[in-house]
Amino acid sequence: MGEHMIYLLARFKAQSGKEDALLVLLESVVIAARNELGCVEYELHEENKNKGHFIFIKKFVDSAAYEKHQNTIHFKRLIREMTNLITTPPEIIMLTKHL
Repeated sequence: MGEHMIYLLARFKAQSGKEDALLVLLESVVIAARNELGCVEYELHEENKNKGHFIFIKKFVDSAAYEKHQNTIHFKRLIREMTNLITTPPEIIMLTKHL
């Protein structure tokens, strides 16, 4: 591969009482994203000590695959529907793998 893999974390904090609704929305994106060409890894985790704090761990073959992901119907639906379920905008952390 000529370009580096794309690694990132995306952290979501649910509003009180909306944890289950956010989880359902996030799970629906995972299922669809895993079928995208160029998606290597797409996992959803919840913090052990903070109920309703969810983290995506994502890995794409290159920036083109990640950009294509951001233009999918399921990603756009996530952006639109999460607004009423989260306390703050998601925290996106881009990563560089060293070893």
